[in-house]
Amino acid sequence: MSKRNIALLVAAIAISATPAFARKSSDPAGDKAMHDYVLTMPKVKAYDAATNALMASAKSDPSLKAEGEAMNKEPDKTFADLKAKIAHHPHYYAFFSKQGLSVDDTVLVPITLMSACSVVQYPQIAASMADTVSPSQITFCKQNMAQLKAMKFFNGGGDSGNSDQ
Repeated sequence: MSKRNIALLVAAIAISATPAFARKSSDPAGDKAMHDYVLTMPKVKAYDAATNALMASAKSDPSLKAEGEAMNKEPDKTFADLKAKIAHHPHYYAFFSKQGLSVDDTVLVPITLMSACSVVQYPQIAASMADTVSPSQITFCKQNMAQLKAMKFFNGGGDSGNSDQ
């Protein structure tokens, strides 16, 4: 399995769920969960460790690729859909659970970071993201951007070639 395919597997939930440029949401409960989520560096580091372990295992375990493909076919329109997606794939979730992350953390860490850091990069979208991104999340991204950029999951599995810190 190529590095790119492994990165896509790891990002299966995050990318499909990220409302970074969405104008209006049809998931008020998900918007609130995302807005109220507290980002911490220990959770982000745990998520990074889990994705790194998942990527390493996926290189030699074809069942993980199959599981990622199955996950991509499942609904992912709401926060509840995303949580169900994780719950239905315990082999995948085990990597995150082992790092002490809940199902909510597994869903919310990447989508909250992507959204909040998108607001940092594109301040003009801040108003349209106010229902899903809190000021504390934006501050977190600003204060930790260098560390975040060094994490593989933040850069699409480390395959992005992005080294502008």
